[in-house]
Amino acid sequence: MDINALQTLLFVPANRPERFNKALASGADAIIIDLEDAVPAAEKDAASSTLSTWLDSQPANSVLIRINATGSPWFSQDTNLCRSAAVAGIVVPKADDPVALKELAHITEKPLLPFIESALAFTRLNEIAAAPGVSRLLFGKLDLALDLGMDYPPPAGEPLDESAFLYTRSQLVMCSRVHGLAAPIDAIYTAIHDPKGLTDYARQGMRLGFSGLLLIHPAQVAPAQRALAPTSAQISWARHILAAERRENGAVVAVSGNMVDIPVMARAKRIMELASALHK
Repeated sequence: MDINALQTLLFVPANRPERFNKALASGADAIIIDLEDAVPAAEKDAASSTLSTWLDSQPANSVLIRINATGSPWFSQDTNLCRSAAVAGIVVPKADDPVALKELAHITEKPLLPFIESALAFTRLNEIAAAPGVSRLLFGKLDLALDLGMDYPPPAGEPLDESAFLYTRSQLVMCSRVHGLAAPIDAIYTAIHDPKGLTDYARQGMRLGFSGLLLIHPAQVAPAQRALAPTSAQISWARHILAAERRENGAVVAVSGNMVDIPVMARAKRIMELASALHK
């Protein structure tokens, strides 16, 4: 599993083993088996035991695991579970302590994917991104909203306003870039059967610089993958740009009344590379 290339990551509760194989068959780039929020405290030990047995039957580097937080009663149990060859990486919840991440990296050689979901985590974002073993940052929007006392999510039927998260989203993108990490993964979209809303949400994240999305239901996988792929309009635009580049031998040129220089040409090439990769 190439963690840097993942776009769609589907959560599945660790106490629902009958869903594991269904999640793997959903078409998502990866599944995250969740030992943390999705599992009640009374069921965590049993879920861990069942998951351990299931992992023994899986190929190497086939799943991600979200462990319980550092300092929780289940942390050591979870990290031992992640020694399984089937575990490709560890999703770390409530990751606001760079020292704890460093200690976790000493325990395991698995890539770490910290969840950034508190005000404290954002104040320490550079240290977290630079911590040993950190491979990619994930955005925990709902926990952040709770931590900050935000009026989010709104009651059912009211429109979602994502503008309050613009600053934090942009911080994640900028910090990931500065520290040489792959683009971050955006937070979940809570409406399960709303492909139009999910599409708009995913594309908004891409415009900010995210390159993937956390999912909570298999029904979200296909619309998310379509949303994260270059559109036909983008591909057509890129072809026009690259045709102009070839004609002008890379010189600055106007296309449809707009200036096209090296950054724009590079963007066009990136779109075509993404489109080509999706059709392999």
